[in-house]
Amino acid sequence: MCNFNLVSDRILGTLVSVICSLLTLMAFPTAADPLLQPFELHAPIETESKLPSSGAALAGPMEQVMRSVVRVDALVPETARTASTYGRERTGTGVVIDANGLILTVGYIVAEASSVLVTFSDGDKVPSEIVAYDHASGVALLRASKHIATRPIKLAKSDTTTKGEHALIIPFNGEDAVRAVKIGKIKEFIGGWEYVLDDAIHTFPPSTDFAGSALLSQKGELLGVGALVTIDIDIDPKIRVPGNVFIPISAVKGILGDLLTSGRSSESHRPWIGLHLKETKDGIKVSAVEDESPAAVSGIQPGDTIVAVEQHKLKSLTHFYHKVWSEHEPGDKIHLLVVRDEQYANVPVETVDLHKWLNFEKATPAITELED
Repeated sequence: MCNFNLVSDRILGTLVSVICSLLTLMAFPTAADPLLQPFELHAPIETESKLPSSGAALAGPMEQVMRSVVRVDALVPETARTASTYGRERTGTGVVIDANGLILTVGYIVAEASSVLVTFSDGDKVPSEIVAYDHASGVALLRASKHIATRPIKLAKSDTTTKGEHALIIPFNGEDAVRAVKIGKIKEFIGGWEYVLDDAIHTFPPSTDFAGSALLSQKGELLGVGALVTIDIDIDPKIRVPGNVFIPISAVKGILGDLLTSGRSSESHRPWIGLHLKETKDGIKVSAVEDESPAAVSGIQPGDTIVAVEQHKLKSLTHFYHKVWSEHEPGDKIHLLVVRDEQYANVPVETVDLHKWLNFEKATPAITELED
């Protein structure tokens, strides 16, 4: 077993050194350390006609990027089903991704929100509508109520991102909060809250300003948006460290049409049970049950173990999700074989569509044209 404190100290020391060098690099590019060249924004953003006036055309690449990163504040009603989980007042980061002010963020910031306020880099506060909320991918789209002259961040081809590459985590709260990180792995992320993210981007060291933050490549392109903290980044076969998970921009590109026309992706039309689950050697353990969810109504309790779906023995948490999502529709009744106190019970659960179970008003469809 490794000495975690020693590893943490080493990583922290390296991070401080990298950040300091990065700031030096921005100020004195001709004197940059060759080892830190991957952190430079190698593809400078155009500085001519599309930029706002008032001297902005002379801004450096990082300052231009910061103009495309916004603060998102959401207010959620007391009656919202997510109020107890995520709170009624939520704050995170959003990223402007098209010339008409379309903003990409992580979904839980605005889930069931009654009002959303976006603050741009110049301090201008603009009410915004929720264009889309997608449980399957975990993202949301917003649109400011008035046009702000802000250049969008170019979307990267995140499927070309590889382990070991350098990147920057950019939250809304200024350049001082920018964090230099490395890509630890690109791998499927399986969440216990009925969530799977293909090709999730795992980064380290961790940042606490991750919610909706932009993950920027060395070319100044958007690789993904921040979703959560994890303790499972494997930087080599023997060392695992904490880090962050980002939703890859490739996942957003593939469903963007659905998000803009329907308010969510077709993949989100799947049965939901309302369980928080953990994979164990004895089966799929229930760690929590959402209040008033199908699972709660059926009598499933924390501590129960699910061993089969429709008489099919479960091999893993992924297998459980596959059986439910691929073979059933929202509203279908499924039968779970549950173990409690060494007693077996075949429990029928009438699934629902999560989007309809949440207290959402129908999102207003919007059409936009993204830059290539």
